[in-house]
Amino acid sequence: MTWAEESRAAYRRIGGQVHTIEEIRDEAGRLIDTVTKPLKVEFRLQDVGQLLAGAFMMGIPVALTEEVWVLGETLPPGRILLIAILSILVLALFIWGLFYGGHIAEFKFDFFKRVTVSYLVTFGISLLLLALFGKAGFNLSLSIRRAVIVAFPAAFAASSVDFMR
Repeated sequence: MTWAEESRAAYRRIGGQVHTIEEIRDEAGRLIDTVTKPLKVEFRLQDVGQLLAGAFMMGIPVALTEEVWVLGETLPPGRILLIAILSILVLALFIWGLFYGGHIAEFKFDFFKRVTVSYLVTFGISLLLLALFGKAGFNLSLSIRRAVIVAFPAAFAASSVDFMR
C-alpha cells in the first residue's frame, strides 16, 4: 500500500478559506497524523485587485515599446487571433498549475471564472494603458490588436501576483 492509498483527503473551510485535510493512517487503519493545507482555488474580489496590480506591473513597460505598436499595425488579424488564443490557453495551463493542480474536478467553475476574469482584466488594463500613452484611439481594430499583444505577457504577471498574496 502506497502513502497515497494510506491517506484520505477531504476539504474543509477554515477561517473562510478552503483547506485540504489529509488523514494519514497506518496499515491497521489507525490515524497517525492530520495535515492541513490551504488551497487558493476560490476566486474572490481581492483577487481582482491583485490581478490589476500584476497587469499594471507588466503592462506598463510592454505598452511603452514601439515594437508593440508596430506589431499591432503590421501583424495580420489571423496572427493576432492566434496570439489571443495561445495567450488564453497558456494562461489556463499556468493558472491550473499554480492554483488547481489535482483539485480541478472539484473547482471547475472557479477555474474557468479565474481564467476568464484574469484575461479580461489584463486585456482591459492593456487597452487603458495604450489609451493613456496615446496608442489606442478611435481605430478600434488597431487598439484591440495592440492590446492583445500587451495582454500576452501581462496576463502571466497578473496571475503570478494573484498567486503570491
